[in-house]
Amino acid sequence: MKGASWLLALAWSVAPLAAQSSLLICRTSGVPATIRMEGLTEPAGTILLSCSGGLPLAVVTTNLTLLAPVNVTNRLTGADTVDVKVEVDSGSGFAPVATVATWSPPATVSFNGLSFRLSASGTAVLRITNLRLAASQLPASLKGQPIRVSLASGGQSPLVLDNPQVAVGYLSEGLLAATSTTQVVCTGSRLPETLSFSSLLAAGTRFASTRLTEGAADSFRKKGPYEDHGTRILVQYSGFPAGARLFVPDVIAGSSAVEPTAGGDLGLPPSGGKYAPTASGSLVLARVAGADANGAGGAPVYVPGPAGSGTVSFDAVSEVSLSGGSGYVVYEVVDSSPLLRESAQFPTFLGLPPLAGGDPVIARWSVTLAPVSTVATASASAPVPRFAAVTPASDCAALGDCNAAYFPRLVVDATPPLEYSGVAGGGHQVGYVRIVNEGGGILIWRVILTYQDGSGWLRVDRTEGFGNATIRVDALPANLAPGTYRASLTVDAGPLAGSRTLPIVLRVSPPAPPPVEPPQITALTNAATFRTGPVAPGSLATLFGSRLAGGSVSVAFDGVAARLLYVSASQINLQVPAELGGRSSAEVVVTVDGIRSAPYRVALAEVAPGIFGILNQDNTVNGPGAPALPGSVVQIFATGLPADGRGASVRIHDREITAPLYWGPAPGLAGVQQINAVVPEDLPAMTTEVRVCAAGVCSPPVPLVLVR
Repeated sequence: MKGASWLLALAWSVAPLAAQSSLLICRTSGVPATIRMEGLTEPAGTILLSCSGGLPLAVVTTNLTLLAPVNVTNRLTGADTVDVKVEVDSGSGFAPVATVATWSPPATVSFNGLSFRLSASGTAVLRITNLRLAASQLPASLKGQPIRVSLASGGQSPLVLDNPQVAVGYLSEGLLAATSTTQVVCTGSRLPETLSFSSLLAAGTRFASTRLTEGAADSFRKKGPYEDHGTRILVQYSGFPAGARLFVPDVIAGSSAVEPTAGGDLGLPPSGGKYAPTASGSLVLARVAGADANGAGGAPVYVPGPAGSGTVSFDAVSEVSLSGGSGYVVYEVVDSSPLLRESAQFPTFLGLPPLAGGDPVIARWSVTLAPVSTVATASASAPVPRFAAVTPASDCAALGDCNAAYFPRLVVDATPPLEYSGVAGGGHQVGYVRIVNEGGGILIWRVILTYQDGSGWLRVDRTEGFGNATIRVDALPANLAPGTYRASLTVDAGPLAGSRTLPIVLRVSPPAPPPVEPPQITALTNAATFRTGPVAPGSLATLFGSRLAGGSVSVAFDGVAARLLYVSASQINLQVPAELGGRSSAEVVVTVDGIRSAPYRVALAEVAPGIFGILNQDNTVNGPGAPALPGSVVQIFATGLPADGRGASVRIHDREITAPLYWGPAPGLAGVQQINAVVPEDLPAMTTEVRVCAAGVCSPPVPLVLVR
């Protein structure tokens, strides 16, 4: 390599080294904290940046940004600033940095213009604390997993970060719980004259206990920096009858105290509790006076003394204010050990005069971390800490007593299985479910129906109760279409006794077709006169009845099919078969879609005349508005006459016309005869009558209007 080229290459290789000599390289690390998955303002663990490689005593000005995996929920100290803290150790211990934390909703915090001096060796350690996160937004699948915050640096002197992802905590349940029951059967329970923990126990006042356990060590915390209060527990009561009075301890000594508070129904001996303040801490919860229904506000009724101040015994109780059968009490952790997984239990005493008649009332209560809130962003006014309303899981697995004799144990069976068969539109089907407590305590249960197909087709005679029972479960196919319907019945006896689910199947078959009523004949008449009596073979007749219409309709006279001219549900117009000539009667049967009527006997005659109507010579229908003139021709349409006209005559008024102009079939009208006759010229204007006769039998008269 020649001189110029060699010098140029050396310049390129040395220049980066000179620039890098002033770069501040920071090794990132975290001190992971327990992050409670119910929390809305969970403090992340401390974030450390151990920086080196800078110029001795140099002042570094940079921008540092933190990106959280969920909303940042610190307290707002300004329009867009929050109380996340940053400190620097330049060799003389940590000291706060004046730079404020800027919040960019929802999850970014920045320290812009962050300025600090390096040590004489060109090093510094940055410490970031009090970053608060809406942990309840994290999926439950991350339980036990590290929660990480991303770091970035820029600005005038960007920091070189060896790992931009820092683990700041591990997700855990904050609260686990168990109760001797979450419900209570409200029957009579007397109160002593003097109210205290010990006197209530001595008087035999009924009670049920609640146990609270940390999901992980340091889940129960006394009040820390930048917080309004310690961890709180909200206990909510509901469903108590009028006259009920509830009493709870003012102070609860936990499992790490000198003597834990206990009612005696959850494995510990009865005691109001004893506690001695120590430097390492032990769990104590104090009732909060003046807290609101969400668990915020107010102040604890007890504050621990200094470490070494001696043992304190607890015996005081306070009444829970009930309104409409509902009330609440709030407890706050006023001391705890961050190194131990602690638990505490307390009884709720019930005073109640005996209930008159009816089934006992079943009241309930529940516990959650508090204050309960829905504010999942940074806020200037919402309490810190605060929690989402999450029902805690059972703590029996954590404490290893799930099968303890003092807990009820639910057994459910249905014999036979809940498999029903019914008919659409039919009556209810009956099944039974047996509920048994094979453990201790009081088993209080409720029934939940879940439908996979349809809804409302099951009926349970009791949806809640206590102790052993047999409940009736009816399947109701009345309003269901044919098919298979599935549902499930769950008996829920709380987190400890457990729940059991039974499958239900209802098979609904189509209803049997209703019996088909046969057609019915009520009369068979001359089609022209609608008069009952003999009908003539070949003439037109009208059959009256019910259920006469259908897809296939036929009428037979002694088995001989008639010609049908009109069919409706109540009337059939037909031509009597000419083959019946010579018979005096016949049995008529109507067949509708294969269903036969009962036989109807009808009289037959060779002649059975009836007149349909009269047309004038100009083909108008004779009547008051269209009279006929004497001497004109009228057209008479009739049925039931001999086709050849033998022995036939027409009677107009008092005149008999034996030689009409025409006597024979009406053109195009089967079974109808037409007679054309001249009106006698000497008849006056009037309304008279016309008859047609044959073989000595005349038709009923019909009117004829004449005008001159």
